[in-house]
Amino acid sequence: MRTAEFVRIAKEGRPVYISDVRRTFDADKGKSDIHCILDLLEDGKQSRFVISIPPLAEGEEFIKSYVYARIYNVLSSLGGKKLSIYIDTKNKDVLSLTNSLSDVFGIGAARKDRIGYGRSINVIERMLGSVGGCDFNIDVQDIKSMPAAAKEGLKPVIAKVSYVDTAKNLKGTLCGIDIGGTDIKMAVSIDNNIEFFKEYDWFPANFTRINQLIDPVLLLVKLVRHQLTFNALGGEEKIGRLLKRAMEKTADNASIQTAVAICDEYYGQRTLLFDGIGLCFPDVVIKNKIVGGEVYKTRGIRDNSSIDYEKEFARLTHLNEMLQPHCAKGGIVKMTNDGPMAAYTAAIEMAFGEGEEKVEDGVFAHTLGTELGTGWVDEHGEIPEIPLEVYNFIIDLGSFPEKQYQPDDLRSINNFNTGLPGTLQKYTSQSGVFRLAIKYFTQERKDLYDELIQKGFIEERPEGLFVPITPIDQRKPFLEHMMALPERENCAVCKRIFEDLGEFLAVTWLETEDIMHPKAKQRYLFGRLVKNRLCFELMQKGARRVVEGITLIAADNEMANTPLMKQLKNDPHYTIAQFAQAIGAIYYAMSGAV
Repeated sequence: MRTAEFVRIAKEGRPVYISDVRRTFDADKGKSDIHCILDLLEDGKQSRFVISIPPLAEGEEFIKSYVYARIYNVLSSLGGKKLSIYIDTKNKDVLSLTNSLSDVFGIGAARKDRIGYGRSINVIERMLGSVGGCDFNIDVQDIKSMPAAAKEGLKPVIAKVSYVDTAKNLKGTLCGIDIGGTDIKMAVSIDNNIEFFKEYDWFPANFTRINQLIDPVLLLVKLVRHQLTFNALGGEEKIGRLLKRAMEKTADNASIQTAVAICDEYYGQRTLLFDGIGLCFPDVVIKNKIVGGEVYKTRGIRDNSSIDYEKEFARLTHLNEMLQPHCAKGGIVKMTNDGPMAAYTAAIEMAFGEGEEKVEDGVFAHTLGTELGTGWVDEHGEIPEIPLEVYNFIIDLGSFPEKQYQPDDLRSINNFNTGLPGTLQKYTSQSGVFRLAIKYFTQERKDLYDELIQKGFIEERPEGLFVPITPIDQRKPFLEHMMALPERENCAVCKRIFEDLGEFLAVTWLETEDIMHPKAKQRYLFGRLVKNRLCFELMQKGARRVVEGITLIAADNEMANTPLMKQLKNDPHYTIAQFAQAIGAIYYAMSGAV
């Protein structure tokens, strides 16, 4: 397939997967090679990759978009300190393309002025800043000066407490917190027994100041500490009523604040402390610090022109320190991204139930919900210190008609944060389901589209199509409705939506294989999108159309092996799909603890 054919397919509104383009361009007889060496955050480590392209005359804009996407995907997942590029400088077209990369990625620009691909550099520079590094740069040189690949030394074996030992020997009063885009979920345990759960709905993308992100987390931690104290020490009937109301899922901020204020006064220094807090946050977390700052959840704050975003975001970086006073002396606060938490949760459950050898290659996992989260626990049992912002991967270089809509429009394939088209954010998450529903229903099942309007899941406005957020947030009900349709309607178009999601996941598998080469080949899937068995089976079917034999595993009740997860499985009110990562966060807090 030539470049012109890819462009034709794209103009027809069909996806052009980056993996198909890579395979085609790599086999092109007239190709030119762009050799890339990325210096990683870990001293002495590099990632090398080659981008092959046909003559630019075949379709300059499309070929450029492919090169930019390849580099962008690598930077979004691996981060790094410096990108060195080696080419035949006699090829003026390739030289001009590679010389443009510094401008395309905003090298040297102020963070607030970077758009599109440059947002990945913002994340990298915040990472580098957190460890005392310098600014990222891109350097283009002639192929003759490319250094030979250094032999990588053997990675030292690091002594660690096994997954099984962590689960068996869990002691103390512990709190696991899973922070998402639509809710916060908390699980509290004493030793190896769950005490209670707490769920809290929110919409952080609408926030305009960082305290709106921080304050609810700290308030909820105070609330569950008071609930623990009430359970242990008792209290007046009024205290019990206030806590009962505040612990309900539907409790508003006023109810929670009232309960906490009165309990603060009532219990004072008697309020129990945690021995450990484990937390996963939907952003890049390096060395226990939140350092990304380019995610959808902080978009409203990032767009607030009345503040200095860098100073504002820096406050969130210290969330681990703000949580420390809620722990007893010697207590532990451990944080990671929600994706790695999913991978860790899968690892500990598999190891506990089937033996440590089942996870000897590590675990690679995705969370499918508001966005796509990605986690990797490698074969050494470690979470690599990389951004792993796979939701930002560009997997589709086509679907041109859908690029015309603004990012918030349900029909758009443009990223909420960067504006870049074709990223996984709009393909494998709830946004992907919503987008495909509109695309296919308007073409083939107008009655189902009309039903979405009648139920209030979609608002047709002059500026586009949107999911109502107020007075009722319709995102979860909309998704639940869509997940019920394949069984209710038993029609090809409803099933196709989830089969397409499977295709997108398979392309994701190909990209992560190409960039990171994880030993773990199977993918564990967490989140609302996999709790419906039929929808998950449809995703598997679609994935196998792209990668024959791909293994996708739903993190459902079959994965309940540790004592806490078994208790969650048997809970009459809550499910593993909802609270698995909160449970995993409890174990993560104590992993490696002495």
